[in-house]
Amino acid sequence: MDDDAEQGPVPLPQGPMPASLAAGACALDAAVHAWDIAVATGQPSPLTPEMALPLMEVATQIVEPLRAYGAYAPALETGDDADEVTVLLAYLGRRPV
Repeated sequence: MDDDAEQGPVPLPQGPMPASLAAGACALDAAVHAWDIAVATGQPSPLTPEMALPLMEVATQIVEPLRAYGAYAPALETGDDADEVTVLLAYLGRRPV
């Protein structure tokens, strides 16, 4: 996909999307699976608030249709005092630890 392409093909049910959003979707996938692996192996979270903010912007654009395919669990509630990482993980159906 050309960086300046208006829309490009992606392997997601939403179909073609802007290159910047497609790149963000890849980053979201990598970040969330890095978190999954870290938690499963007792390592600290690799996610930072600085990473979580732009990833949340991507998540709100692509995640809802993917829930129907089982890619993400339903969003979880967070408290008003939740940090950016907690909000992102909860939105993706993960319980922050």
